[in-house]
Amino acid sequence: MDLLKPLFESGRIDFKGQDLASSLTTVMLVLSAVVALGVGFLQNALSQTFYTYAGGVVLTYLVVLPAWPFYKRSQAKWLPRRTIGASALVDSPNQPPSRKTLVEDVSDDDE
Repeated sequence: MDLLKPLFESGRIDFKGQDLASSLTTVMLVLSAVVALGVGFLQNALSQTFYTYAGGVVLTYLVVLPAWPFYKRSQAKWLPRRTIGASALVDSPNQPPSRKTLVEDVSDDDE
């Protein structure tokens, strides 16, 4: 069980991995439905259709839900963090008034 723990704890996959997971989900669920309908039709048993599709859904979950390494191949390169000085937090005369100031002005006019 300790071997599978890192797969479920680190759920961070990249953007291409998200797209791949979405595509795999769609393809696998559609294929599961087609196979389930075929099995159910050939066996003349609706229950076999449901069991086959349920197996396909479980297989899809096992492929898509854990953060497998092939979902993490294209990590994004983020820009370095910038620090904002205290002067950026003070309103300057060139900036439009903040929303809070507009709300206060409107409420002062009503009194």
